[in-house]
Amino acid sequence: MERRRFLGAVAALAGSTTTTFTHAQQAMYPVKPIQFVVPYSPGGATDNTARLIAKFLAPILKQPLVIDNRAGANGRVGAEYVKRAEPDGYTLLMGGIGPLAIAPHLEKVSYDPFKDFTPISCLVTWDTVLVVNPSVPAANVPELIAHLRRNGTKMNYGSSGQGGPYHVAAELFKALAKVEMMHVPYKGDGAAIVDLISGNTQVMFTSASAILPHIKTGRVRLLASGGTRRSTLFPDVPTISEQALPDFAAEAWGGVFGPAGMSKEVVGRLYAAIQKAFTDQALRDGINAQGSQWIASSPNDFSLFLREEYLKWGRVIDEQDLKST
Repeated sequence: MERRRFLGAVAALAGSTTTTFTHAQQAMYPVKPIQFVVPYSPGGATDNTARLIAKFLAPILKQPLVIDNRAGANGRVGAEYVKRAEPDGYTLLMGGIGPLAIAPHLEKVSYDPFKDFTPISCLVTWDTVLVVNPSVPAANVPELIAHLRRNGTKMNYGSSGQGGPYHVAAELFKALAKVEMMHVPYKGDGAAIVDLISGNTQVMFTSASAILPHIKTGRVRLLASGGTRRSTLFPDVPTISEQALPDFAAEAWGGVFGPAGMSKEVVGRLYAAIQKAFTDQALRDGINAQGSQWIASSPNDFSLFLREEYLKWGRVIDEQDLKST
């Protein structure tokens, strides 16, 4: 009996020590570099924003945020990787609308957007734009629609990946404008933009930040903003809804997630660092220069926003029958 009591006391002490050690680790977080997973290839809006954010968070957290590009399946490869990681705050996801709010409606995915991740903060919304190769004889949306109705079956549009926000935006455009185009998916914005410039594809929805340099050099032609408001980078360019399709609106967003089960202490530390980073005018200027809008929502607000976006795009996909595309 005495031996049993002794062993029980040792076990209880060990458990208490483990708990104390875990709390101590959380209090000191972070004590080593943080892996910041970007589920797309370098050069796109998600990657550009993640690198900018990491630059300003590192000195606040006193640890580097190491960008890890894990492209594939339009963000699903990176999301799956983070889902399987330890919930200790050292593996984070720059997640967005594609893998978490759209993809689950289009096909079976190996994760649950609500059960397998810890929302930390929605960081930005990216201005969506509609661009074409200069060979396309259209200077605005009505002219593009007219051209597609005559030649759409001969034209291709590129996107950052199957089931991504820009794929769904283009399919919504097709449905509302009653036009045809062939979808050519890529592993990220960068590769898709290269083929748009070369003329292998002729039309593309993408982020203003990713395509901005090529608009300036004239290698692509900007026709419209795709969101509910005009792009801050191109305030004189009307939206698609202003020009031709009143019901059209497509905006992309990105934020920080961790694996499910992260402690409130670590989540709070990360969110506090994000809030502090936003007080830096240089970061705000950098976000604005990318044609993005800074949000930095709280973990709770981000969770609610994710559910709203999930339901919204589910309705769009069902109403437009986009599962068959």
